[in-house]
Amino acid sequence: MKGKVILLEDDLVLSEQIQKVLKSADYSVLHATNSDTFFEELRSFMPDVILLDVFLVGSRLNGIQVLKYLKEHLDFNYKVIVISGEATNEQVKQIREIGAYHFLEKGAHFSINQLLLHVENAVTLKRQEEQNLDLQIEYLNLKKQFTRIFPFIGESDAIKKVRDQLVKFAAADQDLLILGENGTGKEVAANYYYVNSKRFGMAFHTILCSSLGEDLIELELFGRERGIGGKDDRGTIGMFEKCSEGILFLDEVTNLSTRSQAKILRAVENKEIQIIGGNIKQVNTRLIYTSNAELKSLADSSRIRPDFFYRIEGNVINIPPLRDRDDDILLLMSYFITSYANSYHLSEQLDLNALKEELLSYEWPGNVRELKNFCRYISINEHEISNKTILKHFHNKLLQTPDFQAMGMDRYFKINGIRDSTAAFERDYILHYLEKNDWQVSKTAKAIGLERTTLYKKIRQLGIVPVLESQQK
Repeated sequence: MKGKVILLEDDLVLSEQIQKVLKSADYSVLHATNSDTFFEELRSFMPDVILLDVFLVGSRLNGIQVLKYLKEHLDFNYKVIVISGEATNEQVKQIREIGAYHFLEKGAHFSINQLLLHVENAVTLKRQEEQNLDLQIEYLNLKKQFTRIFPFIGESDAIKKVRDQLVKFAAADQDLLILGENGTGKEVAANYYYVNSKRFGMAFHTILCSSLGEDLIELELFGRERGIGGKDDRGTIGMFEKCSEGILFLDEVTNLSTRSQAKILRAVENKEIQIIGGNIKQVNTRLIYTSNAELKSLADSSRIRPDFFYRIEGNVINIPPLRDRDDDILLLMSYFITSYANSYHLSEQLDLNALKEELLSYEWPGNVRELKNFCRYISINEHEISNKTILKHFHNKLLQTPDFQAMGMDRYFKINGIRDSTAAFERDYILHYLEKNDWQVSKTAKAIGLERTTLYKKIRQLGIVPVLESQQK
């Protein structure tokens, strides 16, 4: 069946002829003589095309009124062909303004075969529009899914500025250099660029430049012609070719040799690559580079070719460190803790805002990555997450940092609250004697004057269990 057609026509002779032709052309056809019957049948029949007469004898609504109701109240993608021999020029104009697909005039020049051609074209157009709509819905769903996997969390002014810049560069379809300290989220920013670019849905691949040697990275980037490594060598398609029309993400670009930089520069400027042992190939690849160095140090660095640097230094985005993102720390922690919700239970008393002062007092040198790992560590070691458990692990974390370890007793004075400060001292005290007694709990309990069961209880309460287990392995 090519499609479904419903005919609203009071001329029984003409309607019979039209039905006969459409059915012989493999269309399913339904006929109505008035507007009431038409709307009753429309809901269940769901046609592709509606053939509509203007003047309907004995009908509550005329054809123009039916057309207007269809366009204003029904969302389905019907294609309406209006047929009339008595419509005035004003009515024909109105029919077209309302949105009919086509208007055919009855009379001497009316041709049923011509009508059949218009029906076929209308069905084809409807199918194309529906397919395009399906693709648009699939595209939007893919964007939503990608955004859920790589969320760019943060509402600080600094992060809002970064997101705005990424959207502008993505719209302009420009290569990009993303700078930032380790752990700030440069890869998240690259994915945000991708999801907002015209190239979304095309290939997106990442190369960690520090993990590949000189020869291997050229093979990875540009590929190798078939047969170069022997008769059984199938060759390799390089990432530039794989990502043609898409995006190639070069992480830590300063680890590339100057020779590789020269080849990348040629590929970007000339939009062509030299395949190892093969021919030159045209590519249209967008590049995103990252580095943890500052722009000024890159300009003075011997690791970056001057011509390569000047090519990439125009489109720069700096990702701020976590310490400069204010309340984003709380948003990120809330997201990470929630994302690990399958591993533990959240306490109803969890209120991260109450921890704001302490959490923001720490520099978080490892940035978002450090915060994420901290939240993961808590989720592994606690069955229930509350403000109390977060503070316990946070204070333990502080005590392990070089700054706190070098402060002697002063480090305990920096912890707010006598209970938490005492717990931190008690933890250090027990760890000291566990280490002194070769991590033997019974021997340590005797040395510090505690029952073995009491010491075990304190080891669990103070979060010493992972440390103890790691030493006993």
